[in-house]
Amino acid sequence: MLLEFFVNEKDEEEKGRIVNMLVQASDNLLETLDNLNEVVAISTNVNLKKEPVRLNDKIVTVEQNLMAFLKNNNAKIINEIPEDLVIKVIPAYAESILMNFVTNAVKYKSPDRDPVITLRAESTDEHVMVSIEDNGLGIDMKKYGEKLFGMYKTFHNNPDARGIGLYITKNQVEAMNGKIITCSEVGKGTTFNIYFNEKN
Repeated sequence: MLLEFFVNEKDEEEKGRIVNMLVQASDNLLETLDNLNEVVAISTNVNLKKEPVRLNDKIVTVEQNLMAFLKNNNAKIINEIPEDLVIKVIPAYAESILMNFVTNAVKYKSPDRDPVITLRAESTDEHVMVSIEDNGLGIDMKKYGEKLFGMYKTFHNNPDARGIGLYITKNQVEAMNGKIITCSEVGKGTTFNIYFNEKN
């Protein structure tokens, strides 16, 4: 449609505006395709194998990758996960999951306080439950709970929100036969409990 407007437009200034809109539309479409490709890759990549990973190694990697972002936002990570805890995961997924939850915890921080993210873990015979707790804006679970992990769903007025991160994270966890349970209170913060399946 924009191309049709461009072809029929006589005014050069208006043509310039239409070109800018075309560039923006193309960029948005590319981003959508990238997102869809990532989701499809998770669904179809059956060759990726779970392996034992020391969870704190992944946490250190995420902290290093986000060092500037955390510092700029005065964010603090409190890591209470046992030093030698090992979980059975697809390593790239584990890092991506941690990265997304930590990034979100900072991105949706409360304007009234600096972000604090607390990491904990509990082990059972069947699961390792990793808890990621923040003191951010919180989510109205009655209103948004069922849509929380939906594609392109956003719940705050953050201009950077794309509504794809939680959807991809949920797919990664489920691809490893795990699950995510969320507890949240508006104005207090959110806790994501990620259950990593140790049996299969």
